[in-house]
Amino acid sequence: MNMFDFAVQMEKDAETLYLKMAAEAPVEGIKKVLQMLAEEEARHRFAIEQLQKKQEVSPTKGVALEIKTVFNELRHDKSIIQISEDALDDYQKALKIEEKGIQFYKEQFAKAGDEATAKLFEVLMKQESYHYKTVENVLEMVRKPQWWVEDAEFNPRDSEYY
Repeated sequence: MNMFDFAVQMEKDAETLYLKMAAEAPVEGIKKVLQMLAEEEARHRFAIEQLQKKQEVSPTKGVALEIKTVFNELRHDKSIIQISEDALDDYQKALKIEEKGIQFYKEQFAKAGDEATAKLFEVLMKQESYHYKTVENVLEMVRKPQWWVEDAEFNPRDSEYY
């Protein structure tokens, strides 16, 4: 499997997992966050496919600030206390997928032979890092909902690419 096929499959796997998790999410805010992550993984896949076809690729703006807004709203949503731990395996899988993505894009960025490829992989590495932090935050919410409501802080860097 070449680099492009691997990256496309990795993005498809992440998108599929986030859509499954969103469908099963008991809290509307979490469902929204997971859907945003799935949509971003689909955009990543499309960008990689464009790069593979040697078409022009423009890294897209990430969803970090939108997700930050949802998390800020969730802090006031007492229904998160009712989240069950049934989804822990999926959240752990998502963390592994994101960790794998970060490492993969880091390696590809180091090997990139042209500026467009390097720029795309740099942006994808940042966005996957952000996804990792997002899933980690949701996992904390599931594990310690009472603590999360009282003490959560979610501050992505205000970069246009996160």
